[in-house]
Amino acid sequence: MRNLTQYVLVVLSALSAVEAFAQTPAEPAKKMSRYEREHGGNGGVFRRDPNIWVYTTAVARDTGMPMEWASDELKGVVAAAFRREPEGAEQDCGWGGNKNACSPVMNCVLELYFDRTVQKLPWRDGSPVVDFNVDRATSVDHGGFIGIDRLTRVPSRKPNIFFSRTPFTDPETGKDLFWKSAGTPHGTGRLQTMAYDREIHGRYSYLKLDHGCGGHPFVKGQTLELSVIDKMTLKVEKVLYEIYLPAAWSSRAGEVVKQDREQEHNFYKGVWEGMPKGDKP
Repeated sequence: MRNLTQYVLVVLSALSAVEAFAQTPAEPAKKMSRYEREHGGNGGVFRRDPNIWVYTTAVARDTGMPMEWASDELKGVVAAAFRREPEGAEQDCGWGGNKNACSPVMNCVLELYFDRTVQKLPWRDGSPVVDFNVDRATSVDHGGFIGIDRLTRVPSRKPNIFFSRTPFTDPETGKDLFWKSAGTPHGTGRLQTMAYDREIHGRYSYLKLDHGCGGHPFVKGQTLELSVIDKMTLKVEKVLYEIYLPAAWSSRAGEVVKQDREQEHNFYKGVWEGMPKGDKP
C-alpha cells in the first residue's frame, strides 16, 4: 500500500509539472536558415561546409548565408570561397620506402561568383558556356599561356614553350588574359583556370581557380588581376579586371592552410621516425 501511495504521488507531481508548463507561454521557435539546416549540425547528421566564404551583404540577406562572413570591402565579385580539396581519389605513396605510407594529393582552390549584369568578364568569343576541364586536353581550344620547360634551361639552348588554356581575351587586341595574384613575392602568381560556368544560376557566373597552397595569409587582403601577360618577360602589360578579397577572409583562409600544413608536417615526421636509422639520409 505504501508503494502504491508513493507511485500516485509521483504521477500527480508529474502531471502538475506538465500542467504548469502548458500554462507558461512558449517562446517562438527561431526560424533556421537553409544554410543552418544543411550545415549547422543541430543535433543530427549534417554535411560540413569546407569553404571559407566571403560575400556581399546583399548575398547574405538573399541566400540566408551567415551575416558574419559578409563584407562591404569585397570588390569585383559578389562571393568567393576558398578550400583545400583532394585531387581525385589517387594518393602519393611510398614515403620513406614504405609502400603503405600514403598522402592525398591536395589542391587549394578559389571559387568566384560574379553578378554578370554588372560584373562583366571579357570571355573569349566562341568559348563554351560551361567547361569543367579547362586546363586539360579537350576538343575546345581556349588559347595559350607560356610556360618554361625546366629540362631545357641550359646556356646553349632556348627554353621550350608549352601552353595552357584560358577562356578570357582582351576584346581590343585579342590577346589572352590570365588571373594573377598581385604583389606575389615569388613566382608569377598566376592562378590556373580549372572550371567555369558563365550562367551557373540566374544572373550569376562562376569561376574556379587553382589558387595554390602557398602565400597565405595575405595580411592586408588579396588582389586578383585579369591581365595581359608578356609571354617572354611574364610581366603584366594590361589589367582588364580586378578583384579585392578582404583581409578578414584572407586571415581565415590562412588559418586553414596553417592547420593543414601542421597535419602534413606530422605525417612526414611520422614517416621519418618510422624509417630505419640506416635508411635516413
